[in-house]
Amino acid sequence: MKTEQEPASAPTAPSAGHLTEELRPQVNAIVKMAELLKTNTASDENVQQIVTAARGLLDVVSRQSAKRLDDNGAAGSESNEQCDVLYIEDDPIPFASVKLLLKTQRALKVLQAANGQTGFALAQTHAPKLILLDLDLPDIHGSEVIQHLQKDPVTAGIPVVVVSGDATPSQIERLLVLGARNYLTKPLTAQPFLAVIDQVLEASAVATG
Repeated sequence: MKTEQEPASAPTAPSAGHLTEELRPQVNAIVKMAELLKTNTASDENVQQIVTAARGLLDVVSRQSAKRLDDNGAAGSESNEQCDVLYIEDDPIPFASVKLLLKTQRALKVLQAANGQTGFALAQTHAPKLILLDLDLPDIHGSEVIQHLQKDPVTAGIPVVVVSGDATPSQIERLLVLGARNYLTKPLTAQPFLAVIDQVLEASAVATG
């Protein structure tokens, strides 16, 4: 006897959050390529339009990612819940390494922002105890992030530690003058990195209370 076959179930569509994370590396690559083109052909209006559009798309991806974390409680619960460390870094590899190190060695909760604008917004809503800041961000330079943080009363007291591959003495001095508490160069070494984290957090705790 011929039996009726049940219709095959339709493939499950990927969630918006999944698509957002899938898009991030590609959009980051587009932004960096556009910036490179801009450097080589600064007067080309078409290249400038590509840079602007790519930055806008990355900002949309980052805002959607931040909103998803707040909506589904992936970071804990409410959007204003305090996290321990906010790491403003667009590269997922160093972020994952730092997150694992701080979680296992210091039991600290680390949140990521993939660009400067999102980092500033998350600093306002999550009130981290410490901000780790990369300088080579896809939307604005890390120095601009520090200036934004310093101007806002909500974030002005949050200590910022720069984590960058640029070890130029003049660059280090400039960022420290702008308000960074410390300046670490990549690649990071675990114990010296943890020592700086401990020192900054202890000094901040004394200052606030």
